[in-house]
Formats: sequence, structure tokens, C-alpha cells
Amino acid sequence: MFSLSALVLACITLDFVLHTNAALSVRSLYVIEPNSGSSCHGGQDCTVEWLDDGVRPLLSSFGVSTVGLYTGTQQLVQNLDPVDTSTTHSLTFTPIPEAGPDSDT
Repeated sequence: MFSLSALVLACITLDFVLHTNAALSVRSLYVIEPNSGSSCHGGQDCTVEWLDDGVRPLLSSFGVSTVGLYTGTQQLVQNLDPVDTSTTHSLTFTPIPEAGPDSDT
């Protein structure tokens, strides 16, 4: 089980931080799937969906973003394909079982 908020914040906030104030990026991004009652498991497909809050900066202005699966302490454990946030608000990937133990952080 992996924390998907860590994944999405790490993968999309990177581009927010490069273009805006880092504190703003955390307030502007909302992970809507998986929700707080769901999880992802190594070796099984996992879909992550995100939205901005409708206030600039918008995801549509960032384009291609670097994506990766990170631990709660921001250690990269799996590279994922880049995502064009101007056209895509979700990604599906298969977490590698070797990524680490179950975590909710």
C-alpha cells in the first residue's frame, strides 16, 4: 500500500515549484483518486487522479511534468512516464512490489 498523495505531490508539485511559490502549489493541487479510504498495492494497477483548485496557476499552464513514486520522505523508488498536465488529469501505473513496505504517509 502506498501513499498516493506523496506520489502526486512529488510528481506534479515539482513543476509547480519550478514555476511558482512552493506553498501555493500544495494549496492548488487536489488528489481525488485514490481517496482516503483506498490504497494501491505493488504489482497491481493503480490510478491517480488530480485537479487544481481553479485558481492560477492552473495545471493546464504547466505541460509535461516529471512523475515518480516517492516515499513519504520524498525518496524516489520508481520512475514513471512523464505526464502532460495540460491535457491529462490522471495516470495509471503498476507500483513495483520492491518499492517498500506498506505506508500511509
